[in-house]
Amino acid sequence: MPTTPIPKPNDPEFPPDMPPDVPPDLPEPPIEEPEPNVGPDEAPDISPLPGEEIPQRMRN
Repeated sequence: MPTTPIPKPNDPEFPPDMPPDVPPDLPEPPIEEPEPNVGPDEAPDISPLPGEEIPQRMRN
């Protein structure tokens, strides 16, 4: 006894070649780049060097 194919509803969310139980492709999650690890040796020195004269405009 031949079985009749089960009619599938037209679901616009799924393409015809994709089975209904497969979810649509999700977008790739954004790759978060780790911030550069700045150690004490790599940190920019914003304080004046010892013995260096501080300009007049920087004095309070």
